[in-house]
Amino acid sequence: MDGNRHSLLGSQTHLALDNSEDMIHSRSESSDSHHSSMSSSNKLATSAEEGLRKEIGLISASSIIVGQVVGSGIFSTPGSVALLCGTPAMALVLWAVSGVVSLGGALGSAELGTMFPQNGGMIRYLAHSYPRPRALVATIMAYSVTFFCRPAAIAANVAVFAQYFFFAAGKHDYIESRDYLLRGIGAVVMTVLLILNIVSVRWSLRLLNVFAAIKMVTLLIVSITGFLLLVGILKRTPGTNWSRGFSGTKFDAQSFASAMTRLFWSWEGWSNVGYVVGEVKNVKRNLPLSLGLAMSTLGVLYLLANVAYFSIIPLEDIDNGTLLAAQFLDRVFGPTMGQKVLPACIGISILGVVMSELFGGGRLMYTAGKTGFVPYGTMLGEIHPRFGTPIYALLIIWALSLVFLFAPPPGQAFDLLVDLVQEGMWYFYALTAFGVIILRRRLPQYPLRRFRSPLILAGLFGGLSFALGVLQFYPPARIPGSSDPKVPYYLAPLLGVIFMVLCGIPWYLRMWRYVNRTGIQLLAWIDNEEQEVLQMTNDQVRHLSA
Repeated sequence: MDGNRHSLLGSQTHLALDNSEDMIHSRSESSDSHHSSMSSSNKLATSAEEGLRKEIGLISASSIIVGQVVGSGIFSTPGSVALLCGTPAMALVLWAVSGVVSLGGALGSAELGTMFPQNGGMIRYLAHSYPRPRALVATIMAYSVTFFCRPAAIAANVAVFAQYFFFAAGKHDYIESRDYLLRGIGAVVMTVLLILNIVSVRWSLRLLNVFAAIKMVTLLIVSITGFLLLVGILKRTPGTNWSRGFSGTKFDAQSFASAMTRLFWSWEGWSNVGYVVGEVKNVKRNLPLSLGLAMSTLGVLYLLANVAYFSIIPLEDIDNGTLLAAQFLDRVFGPTMGQKVLPACIGISILGVVMSELFGGGRLMYTAGKTGFVPYGTMLGEIHPRFGTPIYALLIIWALSLVFLFAPPPGQAFDLLVDLVQEGMWYFYALTAFGVIILRRRLPQYPLRRFRSPLILAGLFGGLSFALGVLQFYPPARIPGSSDPKVPYYLAPLLGVIFMVLCGIPWYLRMWRYVNRTGIQLLAWIDNEEQEVLQMTNDQVRHLSA
């Protein structure tokens, strides 16, 4: 958390912390605690009170973003997007459009992060944007992401990273026949990363920086080749990829929806830095700068990578069952780069995603407990006195990830789990983007809003995100050369919506039944945070933004 910040989480939030289900406080005690919190609302909290130290600078914040955004998508997705669009030219246009719109979503998140510079990201943003009825949206998001989406994503990624190393080593039979061996390797590696996350924030950030550097070097190799091809220094393969222009482009809704879903998922991950914003140094500068620089740089590299791919590989030669980047490197540098070096780099890239997900996921669980959304907040919000990390929150994320890693049987069930990870997130992204507009109107002169994002881009990102969530129920276009899906296309989005609806049960039990029974105002911190900031002096605002 912010080491020099105003007591935005005040004693009211600490009241929400101490809420084990067997604790019954009287209404008079709750009232006394409330008055105590208001009387101390003008005191700056020290870092010792929160336990989390500000260790994240501009480079580490950028690494957290790159670590989450760059997985295996850019090395495989361009091929399927081009096949869905019908022409590389239209694919390039859609990559640019989706990148600009995603940048708008990221900058909107930066605005909200400077307004509420504590850990939690979208949980906190949604709570302030939609406080009624009793923070329903934020509560559903808290349970959906902390107990399902985040641990399931970690499990899905850690289960497949070893495949790329076996492929690089020529052990192709291990990929198909040793499913539980791969999961076991994933569990061991995930445990090692967990231990590092627990014992040292500084070394965790250094490892994230290393993973990000490897990803960027891999992307640069492909992208610089694309630039040299673009300016004519390297000769392109004769073909019609660029000369055909937009002739042959598919304009049907199915192809467009399927392509945009893949594209936006390739940009997804920038929100991860919002979960750790309370540990970012000089948040008013480093948060918007890291998001803007990371997303803009990746945008240029992604476009150049597409130029490189389609300047070498004719559209007709794309093998949808093979990584497009592997085909590219095979032709440019030979089979060693395409069949050994690239798979190993992608395996490392996926490990970087897992590391980033663990780092941010622990803070997400920590915030869900600290703010009262989930029970036993005292335990979840505990910071290890020596290591300065949310140890129990990290352990719970790790344990849930293990369940998702080993519980589903091989085949369709595990593939469905992978699909389920993204379902529901589109709606939360949309509501967060719309929250930027809502808070701009409701809190127009908020002192901590030190950065303003383009509202038109935030609105566009919100609208497209919501549309992508709905389009999951629309029959997807079939990619040439791909096999038919083994489960109905609507099953994953349907299960995602059902899960979100079921999250209304703990919302009722927690925010209505528990609050009415004990008199503890779990959500008073939302209004308190806003009112305390509105009453701040200029010096206090400068301290909190530092």
